[in-house]
Amino acid sequence: MTTDQIGDEIAAGEALSRADRGDEAIAHFRGLVERYPDEPRAHFALGGAFDSAGHAAAAVEPYRRAMALGLSGEDVARWYVQFGSTLRNVGQIDEAVSLLGEGRDRVPDDAAIRVFLALALHTSGRSADGLAELIDLLLLGSSAPALRRYERSIRGYADDLRRGEGGG
Repeated sequence: MTTDQIGDEIAAGEALSRADRGDEAIAHFRGLVERYPDEPRAHFALGGAFDSAGHAAAAVEPYRRAMALGLSGEDVARWYVQFGSTLRNVGQIDEAVSLLGEGRDRVPDDAAIRVFLALALHTSGRSADGLAELIDLLLLGSSAPALRRYERSIRGYADDLRRGEGGG
């Protein structure tokens, strides 16, 4: 199967998920994984189908397998978001924070990774660090003149939050 054909197969399965046909999407991707056991995108898509259908625990192994097989390109940032969120949802909070922190370092401009990292930090009891992460993200992605005017102060408050000084 060519890369384009696998992409078409993945798109067809994702359409099933979007149509709330989760069991069919899972079956579709299980079949794809059986036919192409060394294709990382098939495993990644299976993990996503499990997640979309509300089976987060079942998504863990396909996500791990996808990266072990060499998931690459645009899928990597999505993998960090989806797998990090899954780990958080199944109670593996420390691993979620670690994974999402790695993702932020690897793909620093990806806003979704940073939002999910902030959520994981909050869940871990590190709400100040999560808020600081969101402040960093806001400053990274904003060209608002008011934010730029106060950027030094805002960054200082974010640093204070990280140090446990309350940011104020």
